Amino acid sequence: MNLDLSLSYRRLLVIIRTGHDDCAALALGEAIAARCGALLLLRAFDDPSDPMPPGAALSWLSTTVARLSGQVREVSGELIARQPLHEAMRADIEALQPDLAIKELRRESALRRWLFTAEDTFLTRHATRPLLVVGENQSPLPKRVVAAVDPGPADQEEALNGRIVDEARRFADAVGAELHLAHAVDPIIDLPADPTMQLVGTTPLMAEELQALQRGRFERLAETMGFDRSQCHLLIGRADVALEGLCERIGADLLVTGHHRRQPLERLLGGSVSEGLIGTARRAVMVIPDGIAPHAD
Repeated sequence: MNLDLSLSYRRLLVIIRTGHDDCAALALGEAIAARCGALLLLRAFDDPSDPMPPGAALSWLSTTVARLSGQVREVSGELIARQPLHEAMRADIEALQPDLAIKELRRESALRRWLFTAEDTFLTRHATRPLLVVGENQSPLPKRVVAAVDPGPADQEEALNGRIVDEARRFADAVGAELHLAHAVDPIIDLPADPTMQLVGTTPLMAEELQALQRGRFERLAETMGFDRSQCHLLIGRADVALEGLCERIGADLLVTGHHRRQPLERLLGGSVSEGLIGTARRAVMVIPDGIAPHAD
């Protein structure tokens, strides 16, 4: 496959636990770096719940870098020793400015997630570059990718939709995957702001009009971005559930979605689709922050 090198990945950051040789995030980073000729940056951390013996973590990282040096154009590695870990990870993403940061999912108990902000949730909210969270048993190279957009009337939504599609297409081109476009309409969330319309918003007529409005917006967005109708999916229902269902039906390995920066009260009341999708950990999820700068040509 001939890649457009102007859009191909040049710097990949992979965040992994020490001693985790069968890490899906590391396998994915290695595979993409080998295909694109990208610089592979490893940042490894010693899991506080299962630390390696003194010196063993650095030895493991050195061995891993040596192995990868024969597989990719260039690779370097460092241990993350600073605390707290999630702040150190965020700082590395900010400092290194990778084209893509890849991280293995860190499973945390429901009680810990309730008491504290989960590590992956924190990075989803604060990372300034595209972040790809990969579970333990996910395929090294996704074969089908879904870009989830929200074609609303606001300029901010339009800009974020463009970045979501750009990054999804960039990834799909890099790994030779099939790309699909999706939008989920939740009739409860997407009601007009007018109080009178809110009162009648759950009626069948209103639901039909809302769906027709969103379908028109979605079709115009898909046409503008060069998608064939067979690649487009308008879904009805709660976004995270509907998108997961679509991925199951078409066999998608990766879901690309956006993330708006919200105040704590907004998160409490409205939730976050991207955080919900990462929380279920059924497939790899790439999150595009709303403040990301377009990649360089």
